[in-house]
Amino acid sequence: MKETNKWLALLIVLVAPLLSVIDVYIVNMALPEIKQQYLTSDSNTELVISSYLLGYCVFLVTGGRAGDFFGRKKIFIIGMLSFTITSALCGYAGTIFQLILFRFFQGVAAAFMIPQTLTIIQITFREAKERNLAFGFFGITLGIASILGQFLGGYFVAHHYIEESWRLIFLINVPFGLVTVVLSFFFLQETSLHREGKFDLFGVLLLTIALGSLIYGLTLVPEEGLSVLVLLLLFLSGILLYVFWKNQKRKTQQQSSPLMNTNLFKIKSFNLVLLVALFFFGAHNSYLLICAVQFQNTLHLDPYVASQYFTFNGIGFLMSSFIALKLLHKYGIKLLIIGCCLMIISLVLQIFTLGDPVNVKYIPWFLLLYGLGQGTLLPSILNYALKKIPTDYAALAGGVYSTVQQFSSAFGISIIGSVFFFSLKQGLDGYTIAMSMAIIYLVFVALFLYRLSKLNTTNRS
Repeated sequence: MKETNKWLALLIVLVAPLLSVIDVYIVNMALPEIKQQYLTSDSNTELVISSYLLGYCVFLVTGGRAGDFFGRKKIFIIGMLSFTITSALCGYAGTIFQLILFRFFQGVAAAFMIPQTLTIIQITFREAKERNLAFGFFGITLGIASILGQFLGGYFVAHHYIEESWRLIFLINVPFGLVTVVLSFFFLQETSLHREGKFDLFGVLLLTIALGSLIYGLTLVPEEGLSVLVLLLLFLSGILLYVFWKNQKRKTQQQSSPLMNTNLFKIKSFNLVLLVALFFFGAHNSYLLICAVQFQNTLHLDPYVASQYFTFNGIGFLMSSFIALKLLHKYGIKLLIIGCCLMIISLVLQIFTLGDPVNVKYIPWFLLLYGLGQGTLLPSILNYALKKIPTDYAALAGGVYSTVQQFSSAFGISIIGSVFFFSLKQGLDGYTIAMSMAIIYLVFVALFLYRLSKLNTTNRS
């Protein structure tokens, strides 16, 4: 691929993580408006978030394998077009149940786009320095999208361009999606196919039911607690995940085209980075949700004003992410650990000050500090995840990494978010309790990064 086309292809495929991650966060600020629009319950409005994460998480590995089997360009275009259509359906949903259903399929569409993005980057950028830079831009896109989602949610709720302005949080995807589909058709090149054997439909079915049961069970916890239904779903998930693993391990040994080649998990560094992603995104996503609620309910900020504060998070993120890309080769994982420590310091400061509306003036500084830490850490996680992955495993590794990322988002929101809302109902300081849990998550991130640095040192020696 020509040099100019290479970077143009990167720009095109980065639209997928930008839109898909924005749609995780853009709903946060609009939930009160959605609840009022449909006169529905808190549990249904929470499902507007979790149904998207459910579809996203469950089909990521399947989406990656589909790209191998049918062509990454083809699946990317189909995924982007489907995401555009389902976004429009969400924008015109007549009932809360239609919105929840369309959000699920929007998540499924996102799950087919993202693995293709990762694989196209892996295949297109062969030279190590260029690949590190490309994956760095992917990480920066994720960070920008999370902050932009928070901001746009508040912006569209506050500015009444149409009668029910919250619908624009979904309709805004339509023009960007259509333009990306056209550009993809003309400027992306199809990659080589891997059609050895059959497409593992049984593996798809097992993984879909297992992860679906797990994520749906977790979404019920805030309303039902550990009810019989929740326990049954979690038990079913555990059994099916075990059966899935044994099935895939056997197929890998027999070389009979498994959905998930288990040889991937023999790479220790990949396993450690998955643990980093599990705790990092669990903390980060629950943190953004808790802040959205705390800023409006306790600090009594207008949704648009609250969303504007998150721009300071974005400023810090952009500053440190570009600096980190230049310093990463020199300081390595130590730089990531420093970023994690900055995030922890920010959360500690927020615990001691943001329980009182008088301290609103400190929010920009705390969010700026958090963004500086986040920008140092986030863009490099994926690079370390795929650093030692063979090209043939690129799509699978990207799908597994993205699955863990989205699962940790749903899991973190379910665990930390549930504790937060339950504590508030009990008259406790839910903000302090939930933020303390997020700090514990980040401590684990730092510990796993330290272990990864030791592993890399051992391998070099």
